[in-house]
Amino acid sequence: MENYSRRRLFKKTLIATALVATPAPLLAASRQPLVIPPLLESRRGRPVILSTESSQTALVDGKLVEVWGFNGRYLGPTVRVKQGDFVKLNYRNNLTQLVALNIQGLQTSGELLGSIGHSLKPGEGWAPIVPITQSAGTCYYHSCTLASSAYQNYRGLVGMWIIDDDESRKANLPNKYGVNDIPLILQDQRINSAGTQLFQQNEPHFYGERLFVNGQEAPYLNIPRGWVRLRILNASLSRGYDLRMDDERDVLIIAQDQGFLPQSKTVKQFFVGPGERVEILVDLNEGENVSLIVGAKRGLLDKAKLLFNSNGELADNTVLELRPEGLLSVFNGKPSFQFSEAAVLPTQIKQERSFHLDATNGMINQKRFDPRRIDVNAKQGSVERWTISSSIPTGFRIQGARFVIESIDDKATDAAELVWKDTVWINGKVRILVKFDNLSSNTQPFIFGSSDLMQADKGAIGLIVVQ
Repeated sequence: MENYSRRRLFKKTLIATALVATPAPLLAASRQPLVIPPLLESRRGRPVILSTESSQTALVDGKLVEVWGFNGRYLGPTVRVKQGDFVKLNYRNNLTQLVALNIQGLQTSGELLGSIGHSLKPGEGWAPIVPITQSAGTCYYHSCTLASSAYQNYRGLVGMWIIDDDESRKANLPNKYGVNDIPLILQDQRINSAGTQLFQQNEPHFYGERLFVNGQEAPYLNIPRGWVRLRILNASLSRGYDLRMDDERDVLIIAQDQGFLPQSKTVKQFFVGPGERVEILVDLNEGENVSLIVGAKRGLLDKAKLLFNSNGELADNTVLELRPEGLLSVFNGKPSFQFSEAAVLPTQIKQERSFHLDATNGMINQKRFDPRRIDVNAKQGSVERWTISSSIPTGFRIQGARFVIESIDDKATDAAELVWKDTVWINGKVRILVKFDNLSSNTQPFIFGSSDLMQADKGAIGLIVVQ
């Protein structure tokens, strides 16, 4: 063990020395181009096929390792559907363990959503037909297998699910998938010297030292000059991200989770908790390369220091380098949008509930998950006020329903920031107004609770039946 530690220290010293000595342009030249997940669209009744499978990919240093994902890839393809569609889903589990899948943010019944009420055995399939009734938004599909969701998500059972509607397609927004409308799936991971993912189930939380986007570390993307739309999904197990551009330029937040904001919000930084989705616009009409980063901009010396003592920090905080190319677009004005179905604060409150997350021991209101206990019985069409708090900052989510944030630490949400959500970061006291539009049952329930999947697997979830 002592010899191993010495070898590891020696290797880190060599890496740190090389990192400090390497010119920045040379480091940038070593980046790999961003991988864009393939697009699956439901058209003319064609089924959307999603098969959980193991495959091989190189996460670091070109070393091929076994990973999980969908349809023979690490992670999953981007599924794109439209309001009014009846989507024929075709799931198949080609892994050797039980898998339950959920489409987080999708508004449909418990019977069609799947979730923990419809686990697939190895070799088993399922083919629901799901009506798409909601407005435009960015959802995601992923494993929600009881006591195994963290491990299965970490291995790669995650993919983006985009919903369009007539208004979003006609809006003056970047909409060319993979060109100026870019999906970004963020994960933090631990990787050993062989390039294999490391995971420990018994930890209360998971924080990896290496940041991946679409399965790559700090990639770059050549992009036409103009405005670019980044759809960001935080698929990390526990970690939240404070994001910004490394030159401190403004970005426009246009959407979160299930819908668009009433109007774009100009910010220099924004936070994305586990399971949250945020859509931003970045102006690349002028200027040189710019990077999306986590936290403050770092120098090479800062990066070298973190090789020795990360304290849970990311060794490289670069998410993606954007490299604008080509001539300035003649259509370079600020994108605008106006949607008729903006989120509003409901006024008729059916019931009030309070939930406290013990985000260390995996409990809600001092209770661990019990599959025989229904924690919330709600009436279809009703609105409830939930007050949520937590022992430490953590994420909270709900399936099959949607909510608006009424207040954070008793400060009311500005009307210009109201948006339909299903996941929220809890750092203090958060009040949400939950709308239950979809039915569920004792055998096909929805779940709610921690979006930190390590805590969810330990028992920080509950069951919802809507009748």
